Amino acid sequence: MLANNKYVIVYAVDFSKAFDTVRHSTLFHKHANTDLPDFIYNWLECFFRIHSHCTLFENQLSDPFDISASIVQGSVVGPASYVITASDLHPVSSHNVIVKYADDIYLIIQ
Repeated sequence: MLANNKYVIVYAVDFSKAFDTVRHSTLFHKHANTDLPDFIYNWLECFFRIHSHCTLFENQLSDPFDISASIVQGSVVGPASYVITASDLHPVSSHNVIVKYADDIYLIIQ
C-alpha cells in the first residue's frame, strides 16, 4: 500500500488525564474477558476497590469517598490496565494502523 501512496499521515494523541477517566467497572469487565487466572483478577479488583479520598480543609476532615474511576499513576499495574481499557479501540480502515502505549495513541494513515 505504501508504494502507491506518497504520504503517510500520523496523528499523535496524548490523552491527558486518561488515567483519571477509567471506570473501574469497565476495567473489571475487560479483565474478566481475558485469560487472567482468577486469583490475579481478584487481586486487581481488590487493588482498585480499596482506594478512597477525603479532603482536609481548615482542620475539618471530610468523610471518605470511594473512588470508582481512576488508575493510580506510578503503580505497576497502571499502564497495563489502561492498555486493556483501550484495547477495543481499532482503526476503521484496514489500511490504517493504531499504535498504543499507556495513554499515548498514534494513528498511522497510509
